[in-house]
Amino acid sequence: MRFSKKIKRVMSLALAVAVVASSVTVPQAAKKAEAAGSYKGYMCFATGTWTFRNNHNDDKFSNKLQNDTNKLKKNSAKFTDVTMKKSKKAATYTVKLTGLKKGVISGDKTFNALYVDTNIPGKDLKKVTVTNVTLKIDGKTVKTMKKAVMTPDDPSSAGSDEFCQIQLINTWNSRVKKFSYKMPSKSIEISYTIKFK
Repeated sequence: MRFSKKIKRVMSLALAVAVVASSVTVPQAAKKAEAAGSYKGYMCFATGTWTFRNNHNDDKFSNKLQNDTNKLKKNSAKFTDVTMKKSKKAATYTVKLTGLKKGVISGDKTFNALYVDTNIPGKDLKKVTVTNVTLKIDGKTVKTMKKAVMTPDDPSSAGSDEFCQIQLINTWNSRVKKFSYKMPSKSIEISYTIKFK
């Protein structure tokens, strides 16, 4: 069965923002981070019109907003990632998207997914505890969670291409509760506290 380029892209994005990432091997960055005793955290999402930032191990991963399905307005938005120290002591981190211009994604009706991607192997999910998750849109707190909703859903069967993610919005996962929000016109911030066993 043949699909149009647009349908192929939608299907590809749906897979990218779901629990399973597209790569089949653990990236060298993840191996080096683990060996060095630290990990990375990245804000990732996909909007209703498929403006996105894919998982860190996806071949389309970028520090810039992308949209292969619809024309994306020019913008100077900037992602701020974090480096998390592998420690038994809890620490708080904040990933950000700042410098958004009005209309870049504020015209979209919804997010299909919004989450913090990490390079912590999915099989190690039970070795981390994530609490006090806060989502701010345009500087206003719109969602807080005492305990994070994490994926993969079944870390015991996680493949080498699956990594721990903190889920805030995910239309494909019923474990992620829905809530009301307005699409951002300036910024997004996700803060969380994490500790390692």
